[in-house]
Amino acid sequence: MPATILTGLQWGDEGKGKMVDHLSGTADAVARFSGGANAGHTVETGGRRIALHQLPSGLIHPDPLGIIGAGCVLDPAALMDEIKTLETNGISISDRFSISGKVHLVHPAGKYFEKKNEGERGVSAIGTTYRGIGPTYVRKFMRKGIRLEDAAMPDIFLEKSALITEDCLKTLDLSEDEIRSLNSEVEIFNSISLKLVEYAEDVSLLLARILDNDGSVIAEGAQGTLLDPDHGTYPFVTCGSCVAGAACTSLGIGPVRIDEVVGVMKAYSTRVGNGPFPTELTCALGEQIREQGNEYGATTGRPRRCGWFDAVLTNYTARINGCTWTALTLLDVLSGIPELKVCKKYVLDPETDLTLFETGARLGNHTPVYETLPGWEENISGERDWETLPENAKQYVLFIEKLIGVPIKAISTGPAREDLIWRM
Repeated sequence: MPATILTGLQWGDEGKGKMVDHLSGTADAVARFSGGANAGHTVETGGRRIALHQLPSGLIHPDPLGIIGAGCVLDPAALMDEIKTLETNGISISDRFSISGKVHLVHPAGKYFEKKNEGERGVSAIGTTYRGIGPTYVRKFMRKGIRLEDAAMPDIFLEKSALITEDCLKTLDLSEDEIRSLNSEVEIFNSISLKLVEYAEDVSLLLARILDNDGSVIAEGAQGTLLDPDHGTYPFVTCGSCVAGAACTSLGIGPVRIDEVVGVMKAYSTRVGNGPFPTELTCALGEQIREQGNEYGATTGRPRRCGWFDAVLTNYTARINGCTWTALTLLDVLSGIPELKVCKKYVLDPETDLTLFETGARLGNHTPVYETLPGWEENISGERDWETLPENAKQYVLFIEKLIGVPIKAISTGPAREDLIWRM
């Protein structure tokens, strides 16, 4: 019953899409279990660069069934755009794609509410993607949400949609142009949702049948553990659960069916938006890493904040997720930097100074203690053999592996699907 969960160990953007793409080639199904159109997974294959936001990355392959779980929030119009993008690239999914009927839909009003909420926060703004994710989860837990299964009953669905629109118009002081835009977006939302319902299915039953017949499933997370609303850098987090345990809840499969948990992490650290970032580099070196790593968001295009690898936080997130092994990505980006630093502890050490390891506001008060390691001059882009890596690059990987306490089995050295080193 091989089910593998793949999740990010930092603040997202770790390169999960490439690893899912690699692992799902022989899988029977690949399932997204968290997030929405605020996520962005990029895969490069055959000279094409394809960015997906809601669809599972494994659908790039011709055979796996694609699934979206109940724990996600779905933007119908954005999803249709992604499906068309795949079709433009010669990838058809119409006969191998299912969505949980329980998934909540991102109503266009949510984006207007989010814009208002962020504006009211002022300097304390979270730095959201303005995709309406937060307000959709709020409606879900207020029991006022709209689900894909509602579209199977058009009259009820349209009534719910109209109530959400009315709430937005009554609550927010929208301009005439904004009101026209909202009404237009709602018409599109209603139309596409009523078509998407044909993909609705009991994904829990579907996955159970695959696993009962010795099939394989890849469960794909979004964002990263440090953006998880329970275990991340609250309140600077996303709204959907990002940890491995959320896969079971979202997809409706029991934890005993999970075979492996794979954590994906960069060879350095990045985050988008506001919030604490102990190892952030605000100097020219941070800019250099951003440019060498093309550190701009796949969803928003925003520049990512860059910093040194934080082994304290990554050890924590590997433990939270119960990782059986990890993948280290973008090692090639660090080529040419004379000295590399890894945060091995904090001055305010959670093991000695705190009874509780806090990842919230107090995290910003932690001062990193670094280990300095020698870098390497060689260009390792596209390297696929552990033995031919520069010795300093090997030592860097092994040092991180020791600190996080979980084996690093895969190392990505470039954007292409084939640019991968396996350490068995």
